[in-house]
Amino acid sequence: MIKNKSGFLRVLEAVIAILLVAGAVSIILVRNVNNEDNSEIITQIQQMVLEEISINPELRKAVLTEPPNLILLNSTISGLIPPEYSYEFKICTLEDICELPNSASYYTKGDIYADEVSVTSTLDILPLKPKRLRLFIWEKE
Repeated sequence: MIKNKSGFLRVLEAVIAILLVAGAVSIILVRNVNNEDNSEIITQIQQMVLEEISINPELRKAVLTEPPNLILLNSTISGLIPPEYSYEFKICTLEDICELPNSASYYTKGDIYADEVSVTSTLDILPLKPKRLRLFIWEKE
């Protein structure tokens, strides 16, 4: 039978240790992969919403007029963003800093993704001062 039991036990301990480490690493990698996929989805949603605002003349005018038509913008954005996400947007001049009025922890414990689009007047819209619309999106808890 087995003459050297201590050697066999050391090999068995090493195999178990390797399996534990491999299991822990795979769990960590799976969690990281899921987070990356979520950020790509949110980025695509932001780009779609901001592109719609930048090419739609009615939405461009809603951003540029003083005061901005927040009701139209809010209804358009809420119709384009899936219900599992929350959002906030802010309109400011090109020189101003567009930021959330509260700290990030007020909205969510997770990540908040921000992107923006500059909106300027066209020939159809009276010459108005250019503005930025910054869109903040995060996953609902």
